Amino acid sequence: MSDYYSQLKQAFYEIQKALTGDYEIRPDNVYQEGNHNGQEIIGSLVDKIVLPGSRIINSEHIRDLYDRSQRGESCLLLVEHYSNFDYPVIFRFLENDPLLGKEVARSLIPIQGMKLSSEESVTSAFTHTYSTIVIYPSRSIDNVEDPDQKSEIRKISTPINHAAMKELTDRKYHGQMILVFPSGTRYRPWDPESKKGVREIFTYLKSFENILFLGINGNIMKPHQSDDMNADVKAIERDLMLLTASPVIKGKEFRKQKIAETPEGGDSKQYVVDQVMNELERIHCETELLRQKELS
Repeated sequence: MSDYYSQLKQAFYEIQKALTGDYEIRPDNVYQEGNHNGQEIIGSLVDKIVLPGSRIINSEHIRDLYDRSQRGESCLLLVEHYSNFDYPVIFRFLENDPLLGKEVARSLIPIQGMKLSSEESVTSAFTHTYSTIVIYPSRSIDNVEDPDQKSEIRKISTPINHAAMKELTDRKYHGQMILVFPSGTRYRPWDPESKKGVREIFTYLKSFENILFLGINGNIMKPHQSDDMNADVKAIERDLMLLTASPVIKGKEFRKQKIAETPEGGDSKQYVVDQVMNELERIHCETELLRQKELS
């Protein structure tokens, strides 16, 4: 077990002491404000763990997206997801990038599933450190087979998700960029379904003017095969982290183009979502060639 795990545990305890907010998930509490002191604690740890040369590639595209958001345009980042530490890395890299900085980092609002807010998860302390909008993921509902149980879950999930979408709509037109992981979960190599995009992304493409794809290469907190998030943190390790930003595109145009390309008889919504995942995979593969060259 690495010394970074000990440092992570120490950061966890320091952050827990600093958290004073109301983290119960209710329709009137779907937006949760971050904690700047905690962000600095985690950011300093990220600085120590990532290898020299870790950076954002094409950060000017993120700056372009941010500038559009400041003009009142709706802006969405669609991001690869490999680790529960992805967002802390993204946030810190934005803070450290000379074209971006704290102002841009703090304008981000990730959409987060309720599982990451669980008090049983070690990662919940890190989750609460960043501003977020919490939703009840459809995947969690769809996996329930008992109709009575599913009905009871919907009584809870529907008001939460309606409130979350209302909050998102307000914030996306007031200078804040929304960040979504299209897979809805971190990728686990033993579960190919974990890299499949969720159908809700089709709606996001329709409702945002500007879209940016962000690839993630490298991983400092790989998922544990037990799928226990508390076990993930024990395997924290150094790695070269490269984040690659695409140019900004128009969401509706991308959606319209991909609908037109849908094979005859195919599910156009899922096809469009699949093309989002394909674009992220393309960025990832291109950057991985560079990353492996730099590692060697």
